[in-house]
Amino acid sequence: MLQNDQNIMTQIKTTFILFSLLMMTACGYHLRGNVELPKALKAVYLQNGSEDLRRSFKKTLKYIDGKLVGTREAAGLIVQVLKERMDRRVLSLSNTGRVNEEELVYTLHFRMFDKKGKPLKEVQEIEIRRDFFNDQGDVLAKNNENETIRIEMYDQAVLSIAQRARAILDDK
Repeated sequence: MLQNDQNIMTQIKTTFILFSLLMMTACGYHLRGNVELPKALKAVYLQNGSEDLRRSFKKTLKYIDGKLVGTREAAGLIVQVLKERMDRRVLSLSNTGRVNEEELVYTLHFRMFDKKGKPLKEVQEIEIRRDFFNDQGDVLAKNNENETIRIEMYDQAVLSIAQRARAILDDK
């Protein structure tokens, strides 16, 4: 009886795993890895971006085997930042009037150009929001969490720009 129960459980597990793999494949899911990128994304020029955005661009491009170049002439893709803003909004207060919960909102307006300076698309906007608890008891942890969230928001913006650029360049 015990051996039979183990065989049934093994069959159920195997069926579940096969079904899960089939569903992931059917929805287009694939593991992250080396993906062949358009040549234009291998060299990007960032015009007018903040130092935090520039840092995230360098890190992300390095990961995908690209680089942030110093001149428009060396670039395959030019990203022109028109407006960039990081805002903070209070979501809730404690009974003593201290901030309990905050929201960070990062807004970025930009345009993309090909290496000849031809616009690839109209002005694009990215808005990223993050809520976080403001722990009044641990100020150092609060500052570290705030900085980590900000870095993640810049990284997400860069990935969004890269995805949009890839979609545009793949259509051409």
